[in-house]
Amino acid sequence: MTAPAPPGYPANSRYAGVPTVTRTLADGRTVTFLRARIVPRPEAFATMSEHTVAPHDRLDTLAATYHGDSELWWRIADANAAVDPDDLLAAGTRIRIGHPEGLPGVPL
Repeated sequence: MTAPAPPGYPANSRYAGVPTVTRTLADGRTVTFLRARIVPRPEAFATMSEHTVAPHDRLDTLAATYHGDSELWWRIADANAAVDPDDLLAAGTRIRIGHPEGLPGVPL
């Protein structure tokens, strides 16, 4: 059975809108969990800017700078197909700052 995500995930959470699934285990216990979050392809993001990572950059501070919300760091990871967000933070790495699907970007 699939249900909407339970309340408690704020709109800026990567889990907002992710539905839950409820299963009954063999021992009779019922467990509820989130469905897998499908990460959009990087090309589904409109490029807003590019950023060359400097020493000590962090995704939360970059998200605050570019998206106005430090908790949107995951959008930067998604726009760069990063499974491990720390992979984006080597000094000198050029990363895309993208808008989520459906929002226009700024040409580079």
